[in-house]
Amino acid sequence: MHFLSPYMLLTLGIIPILIILHTLKPKPRQVDVTNLFLWDAVLKEKSRNLNFERLKRNLPLLLQILIVVLAALALAKPTWTYLTAKKGNLILVIDTSASMQTRSGSGTRFDLARQKALQLIEQRAQGQKILIVAAGNKSVVKSGFIDNSSQAQDLVNNLQPSDAAADLEPAIYLALSFVDPAKEDLLYLISDGAGQDFSALVKNQPKIRPLIVSGGEHNIGITKFEFRQQADHSDHYEFLLEIKNFDLIAVESSIRLWIDRVVLFESVITFEAQEKKMLIIPYSGLINGIAGATLEIDDDFTVDNQAYLSLSAAKEIWVLLVSKGNHFLEKLLAAYPNFRVNSVKEIIPSSWPEQTARHDIVIVDRMDFPETGRGNFLLIDAYSPSIPVSKIGRVQLPAILTWNRKSPLMANVDPSGLLVAEAAKLQTDRQLQPVIAAAQTGLMYAFEENGLRAVLIGFDVTRSDLPFKVAFPVMMSNIFNWLNPHKLEFSILQTRAGEAFDIYLNPQTDTLYTRAPSEKWEKHPVKMNPFRYKNTGRVGIYTIAENGKERYFTVNLADESESDIKPVSLEHLPDQSQAPLVSEEISAQQPLWMLFIVLGCVLLMIEWYAWLKIKM
Repeated sequence: MHFLSPYMLLTLGIIPILIILHTLKPKPRQVDVTNLFLWDAVLKEKSRNLNFERLKRNLPLLLQILIVVLAALALAKPTWTYLTAKKGNLILVIDTSASMQTRSGSGTRFDLARQKALQLIEQRAQGQKILIVAAGNKSVVKSGFIDNSSQAQDLVNNLQPSDAAADLEPAIYLALSFVDPAKEDLLYLISDGAGQDFSALVKNQPKIRPLIVSGGEHNIGITKFEFRQQADHSDHYEFLLEIKNFDLIAVESSIRLWIDRVVLFESVITFEAQEKKMLIIPYSGLINGIAGATLEIDDDFTVDNQAYLSLSAAKEIWVLLVSKGNHFLEKLLAAYPNFRVNSVKEIIPSSWPEQTARHDIVIVDRMDFPETGRGNFLLIDAYSPSIPVSKIGRVQLPAILTWNRKSPLMANVDPSGLLVAEAAKLQTDRQLQPVIAAAQTGLMYAFEENGLRAVLIGFDVTRSDLPFKVAFPVMMSNIFNWLNPHKLEFSILQTRAGEAFDIYLNPQTDTLYTRAPSEKWEKHPVKMNPFRYKNTGRVGIYTIAENGKERYFTVNLADESESDIKPVSLEHLPDQSQAPLVSEEISAQQPLWMLFIVLGCVLLMIEWYAWLKIKM
């Protein structure tokens, strides 16, 4: 115990003053009496109670001295110093990405990560609460802060790695948002670091304590699997298969490619250390069914040893063209063999909802149109109350300033140098960013909400040189692909593990059934079309059942960085990576002044009671 204000102990100097005040007695008065023999009996009786009377007479003094001592101690701010564990919370960020399935000894890297997490929970300080964040393709907080070790251990034991690539940065920032700056919170990131710039993630983050799991470094994997039309033959196709050896030694693997159980290609190929090979296998058969590629090799990471494609032939696409005449659009639409075009020169409001509902794509060229609900619209200098972009004026000779290179509408499109005679000056009541923009206005917008999808071009294409540029058919193809649920030539129903997949449905469908690989059927009520399916954590073939008919889509890893399973080197991590697993002990102080105040008040009440008794 020590005192924060020891100089206040000087108040103990009041004690001698109290003693002096109690020793002062008034001079006794002398009284002459007779019958002194009567006092002998009184004095004898008093001598028997002398000790009790003396104690009774001095009790207030003793109590007052104790009160002064307690008050002085309280004013000196006594504290008790002791060692205790830090009282911050324990936050665990556990990597659940595909690379954590890498074999390591008799288990996997994730098994090692789970062991470390359970060890941390077991060694936590008393009173430490626990928060668990699963970090895979998406970050998930498994629970709020909990104080129950068994519950926390159950949460960790129930975690499983997915087949999706890792994205640790959002998980780290999510976990840091739970860190209390006023407490000594402990944040542990348990990961193999594969596919991540680990040093950059933990740099300048003193709260993060990385725990690296490793083991198993041999892998050869499929990094790309595609199907495409041959450049010089419209009726010939080809599979593109990219394979990389991530090992530091040469390996040999058997490779098989098939479609609907018919083997198209099979070979044994040798890969040098770190070598990547691109295989192109021609194909001229029916475009329908499931295609797959498989590596027959026993490596430490099996997720990328297979890849799948769901192929289907092009379907008829019904297009409504509303225009008083646009030679360029008519020629372009005629070039698509599966387009079925209905052309009208004017809009009849009463039949407009029915017309739009019966077509996959509606193109409105240079005329306004009434409000509409769902549908896919290409608007060329055309406007509607349903579209949150309106015309407020005109701009002469707008020069292209910038465009969104990341937009799917602008894939392989360079609009620089585009000449436009006149464009509408557009405004929007939403935070919509233009796909193509001039200095004075946006020239092209894309909009999607509640089943309504639209692309608006804010100028007359016939009064520009766009139809004469190579970018015109490419951009229009991008627009049709974005607007339409089906591919223009053929349909490839494929996505990457962990990414949502849009399932386009019949407008009358209200219930959808799906089945993931090796799982049971799931029932989904349909409120939006397309239906966004998010349970894509496993590589494989997924089944869709709609109105009694089944179709498929596939999920692949297809991530080179995730397939590179070499764990991060501890040498490149910050010093905090060597932090202890258990909670550290620190010196803590417990103030005691309140205890002395309470005791002083109790003694004050006793002293008051004793004074009353003596007085009586």
